[in-house]
Amino acid sequence: MIWKPSHVRRLLAVAALALVASSVPALAQCASPAEARRAVAAGKAAPLSVALRRAGVSGQVVRVALCRKGRRSVYRIGVLDRKGRLRQMVIPAN
Repeated sequence: MIWKPSHVRRLLAVAALALVASSVPALAQCASPAEARRAVAAGKAAPLSVALRRAGVSGQVVRVALCRKGRRSVYRIGVLDRKGRLRQMVIPAN
């Protein structure tokens, strides 16, 4: 099997994301996947696709969590850009 540089970069970015995610304290009160689905169904949070479009996010989403930041709902996401770089972002979920 031949590894392309882009595949190696993506693999390293995903590994880095896992390492960072395990070592950084989470935002206060992040929802479980089931809680996030209920919040979206109840209209308390926008669907992820809508929030991504509103924020102008492009790239491959590799991690997502719906969290509370103060009184606001936010999506905390990890995105791989076209160059294979991992970007962590917090975008509004309302």
